[in-house]
Amino acid sequence: MNRWLSASLLLICSNSPVLASEDLLGQWRGTFYCNRTLDLKLTLSINESNNGQLKGVFEYSAGLKGRASYNVTGTVTPTGSFQITPGSWIMHPTGFRAVSLHGQVGQSGSKRVIDGKLPECDPGGFRAFLLPPAEALPPPLAMPSDTDGQIKEVRDRLRKYMQTRESGQISWNRLERAADAIRVDRQIRDLLLAEIREGQANVKADAIIAELASGTTRFPTGMGQAIRAYDRANKSDWPNEVKLRVYEACKKRLDEVFRPVLTKVGASAASLPNNLDGLALARAALAPVEAYRAFLEHAFGSLDPENLLAPMWQKIAELESNPAIAAEFREAFAEARRQPDPRAATENVIRNVLGDRSKSAALIAIAAEGRRQAALAEVVVMSTTGAEDGSEPTANDMALHMQSVIEALNATFAAGRCNPGDKLTVFDMTRCELGELEVRLKKVIKTKCVAEAQGGQYVCNFDQHSIVVSFRTGELVTGHTGVAGNFPGGRMEGPQKARFVRRAFGGWDSSSLNPG
Repeated sequence: MNRWLSASLLLICSNSPVLASEDLLGQWRGTFYCNRTLDLKLTLSINESNNGQLKGVFEYSAGLKGRASYNVTGTVTPTGSFQITPGSWIMHPTGFRAVSLHGQVGQSGSKRVIDGKLPECDPGGFRAFLLPPAEALPPPLAMPSDTDGQIKEVRDRLRKYMQTRESGQISWNRLERAADAIRVDRQIRDLLLAEIREGQANVKADAIIAELASGTTRFPTGMGQAIRAYDRANKSDWPNEVKLRVYEACKKRLDEVFRPVLTKVGASAASLPNNLDGLALARAALAPVEAYRAFLEHAFGSLDPENLLAPMWQKIAELESNPAIAAEFREAFAEARRQPDPRAATENVIRNVLGDRSKSAALIAIAAEGRRQAALAEVVVMSTTGAEDGSEPTANDMALHMQSVIEALNATFAAGRCNPGDKLTVFDMTRCELGELEVRLKKVIKTKCVAEAQGGQYVCNFDQHSIVVSFRTGELVTGHTGVAGNFPGGRMEGPQKARFVRRAFGGWDSSSLNPG
């Protein structure tokens, strides 16, 4: 790991003279780290510094993942302590996030340096040096003698391509080759090639913007068109200014398409009934909106900047806090358990009533118990003991005990679950493989109970049979050796033993024993 945030650097910076806010003006280039990601490249360009108020652009890259940039503002004190805050995005690739910079201007030998921390990262730090002022490059049109007219010919063709919106890649490739073949200084040639590439980028951007303008404002088709346009520009290597034109056009079209939908959903809250069906209808009304939340908030910020959905969210909060609706929710789970597939019916109730964003602790707890009862509803429960002592645990009590063992095991698997598309190391593979699994209890057979304390404590033997499935599809998974070892006795079917201690207010506390 980088060691540049060391005591020696802090000592150097602490001996720096008092600095004026203008000393942050210019372009700073260096590296930073955020959490476990090291050696990210950064460029901080402070374009304005007036009475301690800063404005500029922050850009950073992460190897082959690309680069991101956004506008920043900030403040700096006379002692060189500064805070930089993110503003609007200029270029926002998937997976990048904005960070703040809290640091200090200092001196390291003959070089001006800034270093400090990133509040959003734990740990996080940065260090960058002030670049010397760039030598003024000749303006694009100020070329050396062009006796053969090659440069003028290239520029004339470039203007023609831009006027006619040339779309053929072969034509642009030929134009680049013609520019590259001109015998001029490398610096001049690079400027000419940059003009060509920017010209082609503008032609492509104009085509995207024109396609958007002629497209539909109907939901959801218009949303899809704008998202595809944004994605094309975002993945390109166009100059930031060109990307920004497409970004603004996409943002405008998304607002035209999405705002009427948000308005309609918000207004529909007033007509919802005050019962469980009303809560399900509210979730159904929000479902088309929620489908776009992740993308819109990642690319453009708030899904609902005008808070048009506020009446609907307020209605949902009222319904979720209603005790009568909690009672209806429990009854809905009871009905789901009477269906041919209790587990699927239960998940359908949860999805319709809670969606993906409910924060109601009471309803979430009811849903968790609903899932538990649905799992138990598909378990075959039997006893071979004949006439039972009414005071001892029943086969159902043993099924409850075994289900709690399986729930703890499944929680361990879920904690290691990976998302599709995650980049995994060799060490992640086993964890992610187990995370795809779920254990389901299928049968419990009570065989014997022995009293340790009559009426209050028993040791019981029972047989159980469990299976492993994919948590995503429910399909049976066979031959997986990493699961059985987590069961009491190291097997997923066969004899089990547990101690049951009666609770003061009914029911049993249970703990697994070695079935051997």
